[in-house]
Formats: sequence, C-alpha cells, structure tokens
Amino acid sequence: MLITPRSLSTSALDKEELKADKKNALRFESCALGKRAIYVGGLFLGSIYYAPLHRVKRVYKRLAVSKGFYEGKVYGTLAYLVVQYDDGKEKTCRFEHEEALDNMLSAIRNSTKIPVGKR
Repeated sequence: MLITPRSLSTSALDKEELKADKKNALRFESCALGKRAIYVGGLFLGSIYYAPLHRVKRVYKRLAVSKGFYEGKVYGTLAYLVVQYDDGKEKTCRFEHEEALDNMLSAIRNSTKIPVGKR
C-alpha cells in the first residue's frame, strides 16, 4: 500500500489485517469492499479512508441533480455512496457511474448484514 487508509471510526484494524483486507477488496471506482471494512475515497485519491464493518450502521445511495448555471436545465444526476458509522457520523463518496454504485450496494447486501437502501 502506498498510502495507508485512515480509520473514520473510533476503532481501527491492525496494520497487517488492514493491508491484507484492502489487497483482497472488491473495487468499485474510488471505493472498495473488503471482508473487514468499507473503503471510501477522498477528494482526489481513492480508498484513503475506511470504516470497519462492525462499526457501520447503514449504507445507502444518495442522488443529486446537476443543473446548468445559465440555462437552468437539468444535465444529469450525481450518485453518492453514503456510509453511516459509529453514532450517526456519515462519509460520502461520489461515483461517476451509477451502475458501479448499484453493484457495490448489491455486493454489500449479499456479503454483510448491514442495512442497505435508498434515502
């Protein structure tokens, strides 16, 4: 790992456990899903933060609409992954393609017991 991910939660994984988990994680654009944590990207770098799965309370998709500055026309939707952890804290990660976000949510739904849904 070039950059060691930083824990968003109050609890953290061991360095060796973190390294192995991130190496084997399923990648979805700038986010990833491991067996022990969900990795989310920052502003410019992917997967630089993580939340241990035992601390994650809920994961869902947030959609926003982008409008033109002068015309006021709708250009498209922006898709975000929202991870709620600890006591209501949230971290969002923007996705370029909504299909990749849907694939990540279905992977989370199939491999964990974390509540997944739209808000």
